[in-house]
Amino acid sequence: MLLGFAGGAAAASVAIVAPAQDETIHDNSGNVSVSVEVDDAPGAKLRLLLDGRSAAPEADGTELRLENIDRGAHSLQAELIGPDGNVLAASAPVTFYLWRASRLFPNRHGN
Repeated sequence: MLLGFAGGAAAASVAIVAPAQDETIHDNSGNVSVSVEVDDAPGAKLRLLLDGRSAAPEADGTELRLENIDRGAHSLQAELIGPDGNVLAASAPVTFYLWRASRLFPNRHGN
C-alpha cells in the first residue's frame, strides 16, 4: 500500500500494526517485518526509528522490512514525514524482542 491518501479534515496519524507490543520475533538473520497504518497523509513518506535512530530510508509504502537487527529488546516508532521534511505525526513506540540462535544455547533453534 502506498502513502498518499485523499486528504480530509482529520490530522495525519500513524500506528505500528506489526510487530505487536512485547512480541518476540524468532529470526536467525535478524529480519523484522513491519506493518503500519496511516491516515490522511497525502504526499508523506514513512520513516522508521529503531531504538531512537533512523532504521531505513524513508519509504512510500506501509510494509517495510528491517534486516540484520541484533538480538534483544528494541523500541520501534514510525514517523510520517511531509514533503517539506517536517514530522507530521509519530506513532506510539512499540517494544519487541528479537531472538536469534546463539552458541550459548546449542540445543535451541530459531526459525
